[in-house]
Amino acid sequence: MINQDEESLWAKGLEIVCKLEENGHKAYLVGGCVRDRMLGRSLNDIDIATSGRPEDVISLFEKTLPTGLKHGTVTVREDGQSFEVTTFRQETGYSDGRRPDEVLFVQDVKEDLARRDFTFNAMAVGMDGEIVDPFGGQDALRAGVVACVGEASERFGEDALRMLRAIRFAAEFDFLLLPEVWAGILKQRSKLKHVAMERISNEWDKMMAGSGPEQACHYLFKSGLLAHVKEELPEAILSAAERYRFNELSWEWEASLSTVGSLSNDFLQLPLIADVDLRWAALLSGMSADQETGIEFCRALHLSSRRTTRIAEVVGFNEKLSAFEEHELRVGWIKLALAYGSSIAEDWLVMNEACEEPLFEARGWLEELPITSVSELKLRGNELSSLLGKSPGPWITTLLQQLLEEVAFERVTNEKKSLVSAAKSLVGNLKS
Repeated sequence: MINQDEESLWAKGLEIVCKLEENGHKAYLVGGCVRDRMLGRSLNDIDIATSGRPEDVISLFEKTLPTGLKHGTVTVREDGQSFEVTTFRQETGYSDGRRPDEVLFVQDVKEDLARRDFTFNAMAVGMDGEIVDPFGGQDALRAGVVACVGEASERFGEDALRMLRAIRFAAEFDFLLLPEVWAGILKQRSKLKHVAMERISNEWDKMMAGSGPEQACHYLFKSGLLAHVKEELPEAILSAAERYRFNELSWEWEASLSTVGSLSNDFLQLPLIADVDLRWAALLSGMSADQETGIEFCRALHLSSRRTTRIAEVVGFNEKLSAFEEHELRVGWIKLALAYGSSIAEDWLVMNEACEEPLFEARGWLEELPITSVSELKLRGNELSSLLGKSPGPWITTLLQQLLEEVAFERVTNEKKSLVSAAKSLVGNLKS
């Protein structure tokens, strides 16, 4: 559904097109904004293509940024919005598998559209509403397919990231990859090693945040693309992906705690999880990853340290919980919640609840705990050293965690006198 702000954005883009036309330059709205408007999807930005040169654009508009002059791109600022205006161009040679070796400015919008990746991205709209669609982009949208402009293998050879983009669009729009597109991916997949991990991570993260993460993972695994990324992924992940690729694993994977209604490692439930980081955690858990594997995986994708820690800890929580027998679950779950903290315990609960599984009483266990963090203890670490007559050391952290468990299980009250007494009883079993 197109809202008023998006209508305003579209109208402002057409105003820029009109101004370029009035000054003797051909101009069109192009690419993703045209596609998304036809699909009734939200518009995030507007791209404009013109026969005018960058210097022409700069001279016509008051606020501009020379964002990509080498490739003919100028950013025009209007009413607080940014619009990328790019000169019609042809591109030749992709020796680095990403950028064209040579850019040639041209005067025909159809020549410009011919360099684009997919037919539904190779459409333009003029100021009078004229649709320029030389490669059948509208037909692809109506048919619900991802089709390349020209030969798929050639397009993927020019920029290997386009293979991931094809998968992302198919998953996001619930479209089919045409057989020739799939064949092009299989033929050119080794080229993915030339693509920076940051670009790969950005595409995969968009897939995981989109409306079809389960379909995206299906295509990624079946294509064998993951074995060709620039920085090798953990062996456990590659092994699981390969087993799925060759049908040794079903799409619905065995749930580690199915007998007690825990997280079902069924990737088809990924869309039910709203938080993208918890989708990553569910994906890795479904591949039987442990916490260390989660860390390695997130680092390979260059995710931020904050996201890496969160994802890996939820994975670790889930993996450690699977080691408990059913009769041990309450104590085991609470100990994990205390060790990882209430935030990660809550993340684990949200991940499970989103999958609509009949949970055991874990949320109740969390809510009933008198305290969930060492910081809530009425005894500080620096006090322990003097009260117990011991030099500071790692033992303090261990003892505080033990005291936290004692209070959480209501074996000791959270009062300084009781805590000191408990500490004196426990300290003898600790290493300095």
